[in-house]
Amino acid sequence: MRRFAAFHFYMDWKKPIRFTISGEKWEIPLNILILLIMITVLLMIFGAWMGFSFGGGKI
Repeated sequence: MRRFAAFHFYMDWKKPIRFTISGEKWEIPLNILILLIMITVLLMIFGAWMGFSFGGGKI
């Protein structure tokens, strides 16, 4: 008996995501795909910050 069952969020984080890159078929779990995207975005933000710091002569 759950009171807020309608508001509970269920998601299969291990669901395989299938996609094709240049004719090569790939399959990767959703949680790993999200992890790789987050790492990529963090590295891009850090690289932009470092670029502006070096360009501005702060470092």
